[in-house]
Amino acid sequence: MSNYRFEKDAFVIEQYDLAKPFSSFLPGIAGLKGIPMWTFYVNRGQGISSFGIRDKNSPIMEFSPANISYKNVSATGFRTFIKMAGTPAVYEPFQSFQPDTKARRTMLIRQNELVIEEEHADKGLRTSVSYFQLPGEDFAALVRQVSVTNIGARAESLELLDGMPEILPYGIENSGYKEVGNLLRSWMEVKNLDRGIPFYKVRSSTHDEAEVTEVTNGHFYLSFDQHGNLIKPIVDFELIFGGNTSLIHPDRFAAGSIESLMQATPYPVNKVPCGFSGLSARLEPGETETVYTLVGHVNDIGKINKRSKDLCSPAYILDKRKEASALTRQLTDDVATQTGLPVFDEYSRQSYLDNFLRGGYPFIFDNGKDGAVVHLYSRKHGDPERDYNFFSLAPEYYSQGNGNFRDMNQNRRNDVFFNPKVGTFNIRMFFSLIQADGYNPLSVEGTRFRVAPGMEGELDKLLQVSAAQEDYDKLAKACTGDFTPGKIINAISDQGIRLAIAEERFLSGLLTISEQHFAASFGEGFWSDHWTYNMDLVDGFLDIYPDRYEELLFGENAYTFFDSPVYVLPRSEKVVISRGKVRQYGALLEDEEKLNKLGRKRNAAEWLRVDGGQGDIYRTNLFVKMISLSLNKMATLDPYGMGVEMEANKPGWNDAMNGLPGLFGSGMSETMELKRMVAFIVEAAERFGHHTVMVPEEIASYLESVYDAVQQYQTGALDSFRYWDRVAGQRESYRASVRYGISGLEVEIPVKHVKRIYAAFLDKIEEGIQRAEQLGGGIVPTYFRFEAERFEEIRDAEGSPVITRYGLPAAKVLEFKAYALPHFLEAPARGMKLANEGQARAMYDRIKASDLYDAALGMYKTSVSLEGEGDEIGRIRAFTAGWLERESVFLHMTYKYLLSLLKAGLYDEFFSEIKTSLIPFLDPAVYGRSTLENSSFIASSVNPDPHVHGRGFVARLSGSTAEFLSMWIMMMAGKNVFRYEDNQLQLHLNPVIPAWLFDDRQEVSFTFLGSVKVTYRSERAANTFGQDGVAIQRFTLTTAGGDNFEVDGPLLTGKWAHEVRNGNIRSILAVMR
Repeated sequence: MSNYRFEKDAFVIEQYDLAKPFSSFLPGIAGLKGIPMWTFYVNRGQGISSFGIRDKNSPIMEFSPANISYKNVSATGFRTFIKMAGTPAVYEPFQSFQPDTKARRTMLIRQNELVIEEEHADKGLRTSVSYFQLPGEDFAALVRQVSVTNIGARAESLELLDGMPEILPYGIENSGYKEVGNLLRSWMEVKNLDRGIPFYKVRSSTHDEAEVTEVTNGHFYLSFDQHGNLIKPIVDFELIFGGNTSLIHPDRFAAGSIESLMQATPYPVNKVPCGFSGLSARLEPGETETVYTLVGHVNDIGKINKRSKDLCSPAYILDKRKEASALTRQLTDDVATQTGLPVFDEYSRQSYLDNFLRGGYPFIFDNGKDGAVVHLYSRKHGDPERDYNFFSLAPEYYSQGNGNFRDMNQNRRNDVFFNPKVGTFNIRMFFSLIQADGYNPLSVEGTRFRVAPGMEGELDKLLQVSAAQEDYDKLAKACTGDFTPGKIINAISDQGIRLAIAEERFLSGLLTISEQHFAASFGEGFWSDHWTYNMDLVDGFLDIYPDRYEELLFGENAYTFFDSPVYVLPRSEKVVISRGKVRQYGALLEDEEKLNKLGRKRNAAEWLRVDGGQGDIYRTNLFVKMISLSLNKMATLDPYGMGVEMEANKPGWNDAMNGLPGLFGSGMSETMELKRMVAFIVEAAERFGHHTVMVPEEIASYLESVYDAVQQYQTGALDSFRYWDRVAGQRESYRASVRYGISGLEVEIPVKHVKRIYAAFLDKIEEGIQRAEQLGGGIVPTYFRFEAERFEEIRDAEGSPVITRYGLPAAKVLEFKAYALPHFLEAPARGMKLANEGQARAMYDRIKASDLYDAALGMYKTSVSLEGEGDEIGRIRAFTAGWLERESVFLHMTYKYLLSLLKAGLYDEFFSEIKTSLIPFLDPAVYGRSTLENSSFIASSVNPDPHVHGRGFVARLSGSTAEFLSMWIMMMAGKNVFRYEDNQLQLHLNPVIPAWLFDDRQEVSFTFLGSVKVTYRSERAANTFGQDGVAIQRFTLTTAGGDNFEVDGPLLTGKWAHEVRNGNIRSILAVMR
């Protein structure tokens, strides 16, 4: 039986190999000037199941999905073989090939380290293994430290063999190895054996192409003992296993000595090589023998050879282990929390870490202005349980990774709270990535820089004072075209470029004369929900900078429109007849005509230009971008005026509803967000009605035509269907007008007029929401599908059916009927944050009384039963109930719902619910993994397998971390922390903390704005909310210089509010009574 516990900074699992299987990973952070690598582990064998460089197509240990890793890791992962004098059998710690009741195994999971231990009473040995990634070096490496301790009463002589049975040489793609691994053995080689540090690579590129290139990078294996002596590894697996290709037993090691194996000639050709370190030792009782191994990647093995003496040092490994641990602790100090529940405090740190592993950690480079924001350490959420996602970690200094628009957007929601210097960066990025048609690219990469036009002379001056004459050309070449900060610094390091000034000063000078560019590409479709996260960025900014409201909307003409190579087809080309029913298939066109006309490439980041796409990039302000985005969504409401249509081939947040676009599906979740944005525009237009805005003539015409249709609908001149038909036609005409670009001509529109238009839009949206709620019996349905009650087949002039690009006959719908799908949690979760407290409480009661609530678990499911639905709605219908998106507890959505309770002021309900829904409060024996880490979903009680009920699946990186951090901010700091009233900035700390979260001293502390330690000290045990709650009475402020100031009252105004926001206050003590 397995036991779980939280212990200081580690989560501990005893008998981990008998516990419920799970996978997780080391964070892949090597510091600002380090080379990251990916490392996955499972709670089987010796933990590590795969690791490598950049992405899964550059593995060192083969990447496999979780279910395969659970089976294979004991054979193909790290192995340790021990032969003890006088004992004929080989002892293998952590083996799982046969039961061993005498072995006690423990796993310790830390933020940046994994430790496993086996204590074997019969053998009298304790084997401890730790893993961490090497930080702060110009090469990447996984560090493995194996210690064997004699815990018996007599001395033991032993032979130890430790390592990996397979190392995939660099240049072998994971996918290729799985398909043609036998063939790929022909390219494999191991070099540098004479230096005792094997270098694994292929001889040349492996693709069947005319251009063949030499491969010079490679993986390396360096091992040494506790005295710093280099151990020359065995690289031929046959020397260890003989003919036992199952790898279960080391036949030749069992029959011979370590010395004989080390002296044997290896033949690491035509086979997958290995890496094993061997030594002999005599251990007195209590003594320990340790082997240190670095397995990694380097672009030149000469680097490792030159530094081998320095690297072969236990002191070096100890220092790097401390550095790796400190790295993640320092990064998560931004959210350092101290309450009466240490597990909650550590969970907050872990959630923050996992949040920026997907969204990126905002680092501010000096560029002589406001600073250049670059998000470091991010990657797409791919792992053994998400084997479908292709992750990437750039193997360079200041590493950035790839991601999806939605994921990065939502995980950056709270950036400004934790680092106010981020400013408007995320708003500019994600609003600029919105296209003129309201959609956005899927794939988002790290930002790039390019020397600004006209600044070539300044670059030459910088290079002249920075580089030695003989290095001028090399440094100039590195600065040519697009670059990242990491690429520049890596080039300086790798090419031995000598600088006359500090690296940081050179980089600052370069960024000062450069422009920052957003990198993105179409990907694979247009989801209907991605845009909905943009308003979170706006709200988050205004929570910190309410005094910059007007400037945000009108003060910066820095917003562009991403220009996609893919075009959403009009209804005449995507509405088809399939098996006698009308469906919407083949909605997108890869616009080759546009690419050819404008001379573009499909995956390049392009931007909307004037002069029909031939002129300059068009730029505008945020208010106009909001008009464009909301107008497009307003014009995409379904035929009943309820949900936003999924008319571009993809659904919304729930990807498993992939069939809904074909069923003319629409989503009320997006309508709730449209209402939020439209209401924001109405409020802003009321406040800033003295402004006028310059709007592209195409958008201005589109706006007036939709407004005219809304007015006609509201006067009864148009019914719902005819309104929808007209506006859909206007949308299609508008898209045709901006297909290649815009004219560049603008129309001046008074903001007061915008208010009139958007007030009418808001009424129309509200009517649709009320209609949806009626159809949903009091709970707004999340999804609708539409069936064509009447339609006609489209024929050409000869009377023949018109066949669409999809290959089916085209149709025109004359009448639709809406069908509400069974209830999902998403629309209520999004809608509740727009409701007042009374409405929210009524909604909460209805939801808890419905089947959305899993009473057995005390949690909320993604949906009620879908048994009555057909397979056409999507793959969700084919999933097992209570699994993945189907009727499970999807943590992101559950947390979004919990956050809505908090935002709506249902504090008692919120704190009651989190005791059964927040991960740190769950029973880890049921959850089946560390309760410091989120999972994507929890199998609900409707799953037919009772053994998985309440168990978490799919590790860590999800939107749940963003939702939790928003909860954490509201709990610790409150709503609308900064306010701007009477031309004065005010700081309102108004925490929502229950009495049971205070510690024994009646204190709770947290980090505010990433640097200010705030401590609440309550004079009695009470909540900070409700009629009997305590409230702030006075403050003690400690400046950065150490001076203390007392301020009476519940808030800080003027100077002190600015001082806190500017980072000039080190700590705040708030006394509550």
